[in-house]
Amino acid sequence: MTAANLPKILFATPRFLFPTDTGGQIRSAKILHAAHGKLLDVTLVSPATPRQVETYRRELDQVCSRFIPYPCRWSNPLLRALGRSLSLFGSLPVSVAADISPELQQLLARLRLPGDLHAEVCDFLHLAINYTTFPKTMPTILFTHNVEQEIFRRRLEVSRHWWQRRLWQDQYHKMQHLESILIPRFTRILTVSDRDRHFFAHSCRHPDIRTIPTGVDFDRLPWQPPAETREVVFMGSMDAHQNIEGIQWFLEEIWPLLNRKVANPRLKIIGRHPPPSLVAARKQDEKITFTGWVADIVSACRSGQVLAVPLRVGSGTRIKIYEAMALGLPVVSTAVGAEGLDLIPGTHYLQADQPQDFAAALASLLDNRNLGLELSRRARSQVETCCGWSRAAQVLAAACLDPVIPT
Repeated sequence: MTAANLPKILFATPRFLFPTDTGGQIRSAKILHAAHGKLLDVTLVSPATPRQVETYRRELDQVCSRFIPYPCRWSNPLLRALGRSLSLFGSLPVSVAADISPELQQLLARLRLPGDLHAEVCDFLHLAINYTTFPKTMPTILFTHNVEQEIFRRRLEVSRHWWQRRLWQDQYHKMQHLESILIPRFTRILTVSDRDRHFFAHSCRHPDIRTIPTGVDFDRLPWQPPAETREVVFMGSMDAHQNIEGIQWFLEEIWPLLNRKVANPRLKIIGRHPPPSLVAARKQDEKITFTGWVADIVSACRSGQVLAVPLRVGSGTRIKIYEAMALGLPVVSTAVGAEGLDLIPGTHYLQADQPQDFAAALASLLDNRNLGLELSRRARSQVETCCGWSRAAQVLAAACLDPVIPT
């Protein structure tokens, strides 16, 4: 069956999907790739420049029949910084205010032709602020990659200064209120874990919340035994607050302890846009490498012996843990880092939430190759059992095609 004969959906996302270097981009792009042309005919809408569209035309053709760009609200970095600063005094969380788009609102109204679409999907809660009217004849689906209020609450919990606590408390209460308003407006809600589904079922009393599984591209991520290099790997976008906070905590609290336990450990931090101040502060430590953005994450990880996920802030699920396990890297993670994943601590990864415990877990894997190899094999087997993008695509298609039940 060709895409033209399949049910048509409109999928709107707040960030251009390519290159796929954040968890949300990876998840959305992989699900659309598995669904488009097989289960659904996708029209994709997102901010994009003409250059981005030209550069990633082949990738776009793999995830949609038609791509419709709209302008980013604050494309200029200075305007973006000013706009976000002014948004602190508004009624919306800053992250939501940044995604308000009259152009998108007009585009959505224009694309809602009677009988032409089977469903609309809003990717991320931030974008839902632009959904001011809702069609009654088809489902509207909100794809929540996180419980956004949890991110702000956890930022509040780890803040060191009174002004930071004041800031994050304000953002937390705004997001908590906004989620309670926006989520009930949609026909269906998609979450990335059963934990998130239970949270929204309790907090928002929504009648139709479904978990969409996290997948792994096994052909792209072949298993190999972990290297014998004493290298610890961290991967994640280094312009994301939760990753910056996690690495700062790791470098200040865990890295010194690890150096006392293990001879000559190394640390590779893989991820785009590491803060210059953070790089400069660690410039004298030759055992630490900031790679910045890498085109081939597989090659970048192959020198690693263990993946560290020292996250204390976040929500949703971390695709990077499943991907590391598929590659063969044993994982040490906080409870927050691994939450929502179908994994058992001690069986598929080592869990540690205190600096001393985290350093000890890393040292045990760096010093004991057999332990790391056993953990690596069990984790790969588990990921093969529970993960697959085709299943995620089926959940998306069902959410789009199941009839709307009148309320």
